[in-house]
Amino acid sequence: MVNEYKLEDKNIREQIKYLSAIQGITMLKLKEEVNKKYNKHDSIRNLGNKLRNGTFRVSELVEITDILGYDIYLHKRVIN
Repeated sequence: MVNEYKLEDKNIREQIKYLSAIQGITMLKLKEEVNKKYNKHDSIRNLGNKLRNGTFRVSELVEITDILGYDIYLHKRVIN
């Protein structure tokens, strides 16, 4: 099983959905867990809109990946 994924801005929505699916978590359950852990009250519709429009904050991405059991790392690219 691959343990690293490169998030790309073109299809981040699908990538989040994919990571949720391989963890066995629906998007609704994901949002419920984020709300519970981070004391939020956002709706699943709000999450869907943010993912579709690419308008969520980095802090929201950190919360989502935390629930999914992932950390975010920045890796310096080697430019040839």
